[in-house]
Amino acid sequence: LPHDISPHFERSAIVTMRPLPPDFVAEAGAPEEFKMSFSFINDQFITPWITIADGQGGYLTHVLFTIERAGDQVTDVSWQTWYDKAEEPPEHMSLEYRFADAAQQDPRSALTALFAGSLLCAAVGMLAAFGESELADAVWGPPADRGASRRREYKGEA
Repeated sequence: LPHDISPHFERSAIVTMRPLPPDFVAEAGAPEEFKMSFSFINDQFITPWITIADGQGGYLTHVLFTIERAGDQVTDVSWQTWYDKAEEPPEHMSLEYRFADAAQQDPRSALTALFAGSLLCAAVGMLAAFGESELADAVWGPPADRGASRRREYKGEA
């Protein structure tokens, strides 16, 4: 994207751009599809191919990019698209950039922490149960405080 319509850190904005190249002309009766991908922060965040024209009269009219940040670092970029049916391609489409605080916007971190805590509690519980089981005694031998710590010699018939 040209610099004047590119996002600037922590500056929410709505800009317009020409959605289709000037030489884009669909042949009569042959629908033409056109797609575009967006890249942010030197290819750290790349969108998949977004349909600009679907070849059936549907055209992209608006894209909302939500750029999540933590301090001075971008942590995620998400997007939403809006389409319109028209006989002619629109003269422009709008790109909207919104910045959001990752701590307020990102439930994934909270869910990851919850999952990790649950996994840790389950592991501690399983280790405690294993430590009290007969299987632990079979693997490591009985603890010294629960019985003889060594075997007595058998003095039977020779």
